[in-house]
Amino acid sequence: MQHWDSLGLEGFLSVHPGIRIAELNDDSIALSGRYHLRAQLAGSQLVDKMYQLRVIIPRAYPEKLPQVIDEGRYIPRSQEYHTYTDGSFCLGSEFRIKFILQNNHSLTAFFENIVDRFLYAVTHRIEFGIFPYGELAHGEQGLADDYGEMFGISGKLAVLRALRALGRRKRESNKLTCPCGCGLRLGLCDYRFTLADFRKTARRRWFRQHLKESFKPLEKPKKKSRSTGSTGKKTDSLQLLITPSLSCHPAYHLIGSDHRYSIFLLYSK
Repeated sequence: MQHWDSLGLEGFLSVHPGIRIAELNDDSIALSGRYHLRAQLAGSQLVDKMYQLRVIIPRAYPEKLPQVIDEGRYIPRSQEYHTYTDGSFCLGSEFRIKFILQNNHSLTAFFENIVDRFLYAVTHRIEFGIFPYGELAHGEQGLADDYGEMFGISGKLAVLRALRALGRRKRESNKLTCPCGCGLRLGLCDYRFTLADFRKTARRRWFRQHLKESFKPLEKPKKKSRSTGSTGKKTDSLQLLITPSLSCHPAYHLIGSDHRYSIFLLYSK
């Protein structure tokens, strides 16, 4: 139990007497019971609700995040309410959660900063019809919008550049194009100091894996085909060939030379 006590388990259970230890093994601990929330956001409605929850906390927490499940089936199990079909919650992007908890990842901090916020927002949506914080899109677009807000940048390309830089060593990432859009290398832009603040949130390997698994690569621009006329046939093209040789090939027309080089005009169809 020493490991779990280091996360403030005893203090958390004393504050929430309706929660108990349901299961304990080498890989995780499961908590289950009644959880009470009373909260109100300025300009929004009061939420005073009791929930029946099950919380599975992996031993590798905070590297791996807990799973919170609505055992009481109060929240509809649909994407609209950010709840999966098994009753577990989509609490937000993994990176944002880790960023919020990087200075304090106790169980109390996890509930106060992550779970309470989720329960308040979804309950407010169920009871009063709106999400008090606004709502992000789902999937890749939601991640891009969320990370863009965190990084202070805009657009999927900028977000991908930021994640790519975070997945590399500083001396390597400084050679990449800066995500801020200035056109400079990251090492020449002050934005590198902003990005550095996120390096302690996760390991470089996590950023590389997350980028690979959660985002589709941007399509590379297609190569321009040879120009065509109105009939769709390839038009004639002209090419210059500069060569030190003075000999002339039948396909080339000599247009100039000096004592070192000859310049030929290639006419091809």
